[in-house]
Amino acid sequence: MKTEKHLFSTNAVLGRLLRQRAVERLFSGESREAGVALAEAVEKDHPEADGMLLRLLRLRHDREPVMHTAVWNYWKSRRFGALLKRSGNEVSVQSELLHALEAMPQDDWGNGVLFALWRQLDRDDIAALIESQHRHAPALEMDALFGLVLGKPERYLDLEDPGYSIFEQAWLAASGTQRQRISRTVLTTGQTRLVAAYDNAVREEHDPQLVIEALKLCGDHDALFDRLQGLSFNGALEVIAFWEEGGGRPETSVKAGIVEQAVVLYRELADLLPASRMAAPPGTKAICSFWMERYQADESIRLELSHPDPFRRAGALYCGVQRGVVPRELVQEASRNGTWPEKLALNYLFNAPGAAARHEHVAWLRPQDSVVAGILSIRLPGTLEESNRLADRLHAEAGVGNGLYQHKLLQMLTLLQGYFLRGLITVDSSDDATESNAVETEDLTDVEW
Repeated sequence: MKTEKHLFSTNAVLGRLLRQRAVERLFSGESREAGVALAEAVEKDHPEADGMLLRLLRLRHDREPVMHTAVWNYWKSRRFGALLKRSGNEVSVQSELLHALEAMPQDDWGNGVLFALWRQLDRDDIAALIESQHRHAPALEMDALFGLVLGKPERYLDLEDPGYSIFEQAWLAASGTQRQRISRTVLTTGQTRLVAAYDNAVREEHDPQLVIEALKLCGDHDALFDRLQGLSFNGALEVIAFWEEGGGRPETSVKAGIVEQAVVLYRELADLLPASRMAAPPGTKAICSFWMERYQADESIRLELSHPDPFRRAGALYCGVQRGVVPRELVQEASRNGTWPEKLALNYLFNAPGAAARHEHVAWLRPQDSVVAGILSIRLPGTLEESNRLADRLHAEAGVGNGLYQHKLLQMLTLLQGYFLRGLITVDSSDDATESNAVETEDLTDVEW
């Protein structure tokens, strides 16, 4: 008790001497209590904290097991706050820290401390140390996290994870930066099981486009087909274009048949709109890539949609339409009355230029193409009521502009709806509808059952 009292002595004459003696007594004690007292003193900015920290880092488990364990347990319980605060850019502290980690016992306790510190700092030198010593975390989700962040997915793929719970726990433990690196690992690896784990475990948080690209890469066309459900129809068109260009098809015969019909319609659509394949203005792709990197959260997209800066609104519009978070009315309004950056974003997405755009530096969407905007912004599978409403608008606008390509788009939409909505439709011998939102199927001539 007297030693701890003198540890922070403020005596004007003997204060420094008393503090030094207290520190020496605690280090010589080698007890758990002494280790915790010293770690707390460093955390409370003891006047000799820097020197004390170096001495604590030089403790070794084989020489001072009790004090060593107590100090590192204390730091771990405090999320290594004092250690991180004082390590900073001090070369001497950094060096001692790495030596201390290198000497950490290779058991569950030592590995647990080492991986916990790596997760907190996410430093390459600590990761390299873990790999060079062939260490594994005692918790499966931490070991999986380490491999996924470092682009070494075998640490996860070697585990049995039928319900993807290990992947989900690893994702929840990851920082924002680490999640981006996990996403890159999923995209570049091309492992079907890894993509499935990512898609199932973090469906509400990840970028759907990343899953699409990963499924394309690993060639899982059945999973790619299933992933159409939940995409905007515009996103589904990109997948159909991939099938048209590459020739791949799902193995399931029903899905393969749907894809084949969709590809035929896509080719007919392309023939109707040769201008839709014109090159975008120089720099457009770079702008869109910047937007995709910037706007990765639905909340930030919603906030930016009302920003006074038209370029920020355009970026939010471009990303939001693909993620399905922009109301269709807002898309239609932007196509009619938006600023040119907003119209550029929509044109790059929808790719439906009109004759009025020939002398403009941006191929504007025509007001009547709001039907197209409505089709492309539907999140699959949509509803039969939506398809019926769009079909009515096409019939009402017959003779205005080129309605044939609009009809082909609607055909493609209803083709996919016929597959994804079939499990939601029941047929009986009664002519009377019992549900308030029932639709007469005889009125839905565009839907293919």
